[in-house]
Amino acid sequence: MAKTLVPHKVVIEFEDGGFVNGVLIYKINDSGVIGRYRSVGIKNAGFDKSSLNGILQKFNAHAKQAEGIDG
Repeated sequence: MAKTLVPHKVVIEFEDGGFVNGVLIYKINDSGVIGRYRSVGIKNAGFDKSSLNGILQKFNAHAKQAEGIDG
């Protein structure tokens, strides 16, 4: 089994609506052995706050559907 990335959290910073920088926190699954948390900086991601808002709206809609919440 190959190594796989197990994403945990993304922390991002915007300035004036544009992406500035971020950090991806993750673990590595190496043949079923999950390691400790690691992180890597994110630069030049090429998206803005309005793009992120669209993605978050999709996540919220999915969660509402899963929980049977209307609206």
